[in-house]
Amino acid sequence: MGLDTRDSILLLEDRGMKPWQVDRALTHLRQAGKFAGVRGIVLGDFPDCAPPVTGSPTVLDVCQRILKPLGIAIVSGVPVGHTVRPMLTIPLGVRARLHASGAGSLDILEAAVTA
Repeated sequence: MGLDTRDSILLLEDRGMKPWQVDRALTHLRQAGKFAGVRGIVLGDFPDCAPPVTGSPTVLDVCQRILKPLGIAIVSGVPVGHTVRPMLTIPLGVRARLHASGAGSLDILEAAVTA
């Protein structure tokens, strides 16, 4: 069946990928139709992902170029997954609401654990 991303908020993060590798991964996801129906995207810090040449596009530049045309809420620089900052724990598979204005916020709308 494959990964169903419709009506989801995607969480994308990694460590050590160069901008061209992120470009390739995002392009693959776009061409595979995985952004169709996505409601929002949360981007991590992407530590150790500096461009190999000063002045060349950063991971954030690549993400903005590929993801901004989707016209959905996108929040970047979130301390999840691979990060050098204290890490936020984000429950997966629960209903949530993403606000991309200002610094952005993610509201978790249901319990991640049931009794």
